[in-house]
Amino acid sequence: MDIDNIAAKAAAKIDAVRDARVNAVKTAAASSVELQEAVQLLAAAEQKYAKDYQAALRADWTESDLRGFGLDAPSKKAGGRPKGARTRQSKPANDAAPEKELIGKTSENW
Repeated sequence: MDIDNIAAKAAAKIDAVRDARVNAVKTAAASSVELQEAVQLLAAAEQKYAKDYQAALRADWTESDLRGFGLDAPSKKAGGRPKGARTRQSKPANDAAPEKELIGKTSENW
């Protein structure tokens, strides 16, 4: 029995197992990256379809018409600001002045 030969065979076997494990993780990581890219592409395509579907509705097509063409309503909204939404206006700074005067006064001072 040659001890060095046995040790070399054992090391080669350990290296082969390690390499197989590392390659398995590498392959899974590559698939994960592909999946994330596909999810991002799908989200972008869904967003574009939702906008294009809304544009078709604004062009006087009805949902029934679009369904007749084989176009289903998008599963997600197009996003953006809702129609008719208005921005909130903050109170002018001078509206807060009377409130500041009342702070610290008691009912006796009124």
